[in-house]
Amino acid sequence: MKKVLNLCLLGCLLLAAAPFAAAQETTTPGFYKDLFMSGGVNLSSRKTLPAAESLELSYEYYAGKDAEIQKRLYSGSDQDTNGVLLYPDGAPRFRMLYVNGGGATLHGKSLELSGRQGLRQFYRAGGSYCGSCAGSFLSGRNVDAREDRRLGYLHIFPYNTSNTGLKKERVGHVIPEKSPLTRYRDFGGDRYVADIYHNNGNWLSLKEGPHLADTEILATYDTPGKRPHEGAAIWAYKAKPQEGRIVNIGSHPEGITEGERLELTEACFLYALDGVGKPGIKGTLLAGETRVMDRQTSDEDPAHTRIGDRQYHHFRFEVPVNGTRTTVILEGEAGIDYSLFVRKEGPAFQGLSDYEDRSPGHSKTLRKSLPARARATTCTPGTSVCSTELLTRYAWTRSSAAPAGTSPAFPRARPRGACCHKKVHRDNTGWTGRREKYLRTRIFPRVIWRVRWSGLR
Repeated sequence: MKKVLNLCLLGCLLLAAAPFAAAQETTTPGFYKDLFMSGGVNLSSRKTLPAAESLELSYEYYAGKDAEIQKRLYSGSDQDTNGVLLYPDGAPRFRMLYVNGGGATLHGKSLELSGRQGLRQFYRAGGSYCGSCAGSFLSGRNVDAREDRRLGYLHIFPYNTSNTGLKKERVGHVIPEKSPLTRYRDFGGDRYVADIYHNNGNWLSLKEGPHLADTEILATYDTPGKRPHEGAAIWAYKAKPQEGRIVNIGSHPEGITEGERLELTEACFLYALDGVGKPGIKGTLLAGETRVMDRQTSDEDPAHTRIGDRQYHHFRFEVPVNGTRTTVILEGEAGIDYSLFVRKEGPAFQGLSDYEDRSPGHSKTLRKSLPARARATTCTPGTSVCSTELLTRYAWTRSSAAPAGTSPAFPRARPRGACCHKKVHRDNTGWTGRREKYLRTRIFPRVIWRVRWSGLR
């Protein structure tokens, strides 16, 4: 009886594993970085995120008002058709998107339809979403009792939220005893966080509404005598296993660098990060057939699209009989290191596999006698602290039009706003977002897979 076997390849994580291992509860393999912070048109242009730094998360951000730069980042460009948030096959490059406060409707409209579709794809493909104030509004359907879907909103949280009507006030938050946030922090033992800045944010009623059936209440407002009192101040939503988790925050604890307000933001981030979607399977590898992963984003064929930086591609294949001698051959592009991992049960990752090949090189051959009940997964390449120099040289030599230190897509001189790679703790590649962006648009490699059997042993 034939049993399914998954097979997993991972590129460049041989070197990336060491710095990522020190990251508290925040490590999930298969992503380029942990978090992207959006501070674009009509949003607060924040350049630091205290909770991300205290959690030792790797993150990048856009902080600026240039609509053209914002469009290139989220909608893509001729040099990078998939945009900053997505891998070539449409999978999320970051574990979480964080959206700052500001003006939700105007920001959403500034993204244009293509940008909003990119953010929706990020969430539906497994990336988590967290937003404060305007970022919380943006994820929703509309505001108050309006029946239509608001133009500019993302509609990934499929319900309306309500406006608190509170401007420039300080509010308290009560953390319910069964709130998932208590898994990460104890909030001084009393589950109460005081003195949180609030400026015309949103809330959810806990008395009525269609949202009550499938929304988790993480914290409630303590505002006696005012509209949102005892209503939801922070809530979460996750509809499907393959989608990300939404964590919406109606107030502004995100800029605080210590104490319980920092802990509140940390707990929200951790819960969102723990809600990333389950990895999908690219397809089934058949013995004697060659599978080529060489399509581009524009081909709209994610099952055969090239792999991205630090991305995993997962596959299955069938082992006919227990103990079958199985050969798996992987051929990647020269100049990029790949690793190969196989696991009996579930997707294989570095540190979670039964067989592996992490030696340097772009060509791999694995020969093993595998049990019929084994499972495995494939994953592909990416940059790391040690491999960045190799990939950088590779990227620059692929375009003779790019002189040293510049990029045809993103010139060194920065216009209004900044797209930056944030060097936090274990991320020290030292690239700005612009040059890093050009780097990754040039190194999406093709991968060729072959599987064959040579009898029982």
